[in-house]
Amino acid sequence: MAMKKKLILIISIFIGFNIGTLYSEDSITITYIANCGYMVEVDAHKIIIDGLFKRGHNHYPTPDTTTQKLLVSNLYPFNDIELILVSHTHEDHFDNEMVTECMLNNPSVKLMCPQQVIDSIRENESVYNILKTRIIECTPDTFTSQLVHVNNIVIYACRLAHPGEKYNDVQNIAYLISINGKTVFHSADIDPSQIDKYSGVKLNELNIDIGMINEDFAKVENAGLAKKFINARYNIAMHLPESAAIAWLDSFKDTPDIFSNPFVFTRKMEQKVFYIDSGE
Repeated sequence: MAMKKKLILIISIFIGFNIGTLYSEDSITITYIANCGYMVEVDAHKIIIDGLFKRGHNHYPTPDTTTQKLLVSNLYPFNDIELILVSHTHEDHFDNEMVTECMLNNPSVKLMCPQQVIDSIRENESVYNILKTRIIECTPDTFTSQLVHVNNIVIYACRLAHPGEKYNDVQNIAYLISINGKTVFHSADIDPSQIDKYSGVKLNELNIDIGMINEDFAKVENAGLAKKFINARYNIAMHLPESAAIAWLDSFKDTPDIFSNPFVFTRKMEQKVFYIDSGE
């Protein structure tokens, strides 16, 4: 009898441990929308980054029409979105109509974005007047950062150069999101060759949990720059054509430590839970 009780106790401890691991509060859930578009879920907070768009420059993956409808309609899994982050105005990151429709259908969601995005929204003055109290402008000087608090969410908006001389005037904002000590960095379209000009918050000293790195940072030859500038525990490659996304992990299979915990989403609406305390 004593042996039976001991066995039950051992089984109970084992089950409890696994439940605690599976449903750990020390986790971040990422849902891939397309290209640089993601939904980030941390402790009941839902944030969409660069996920409200329709076009991909005939090069990058885009949300299908069903997903687009869900995104703007406040429907599961995109119901009760708390915050929308837009990095810049390019069509593979931002669609004016989708962002405003999403905000109209979700009266509690806020938008954080650079001034050029606001100017685009303001082209429809009547809609802008309805939404303007929920729009948070963040346009720090180039190569600097701005600290913003939105409810219990702490955000550093980091303005860095977009690759290509023709895009010198683009207000390109990378976002570092922190919720209850869990951190996600979204690189937007940062040009890695210009990070030495940056004088904002020192990202590599902040113990970033997840770094979403664009196609330039994700190149094998730029892995050192990703570590130097971001230094995230997990590295998610983004802004890749579908064929390149599938091949990305293979590009350094013989040197698996080149990126810390590398991952790439290859299917739209794919979801992954990243455990912050267990390394799973």
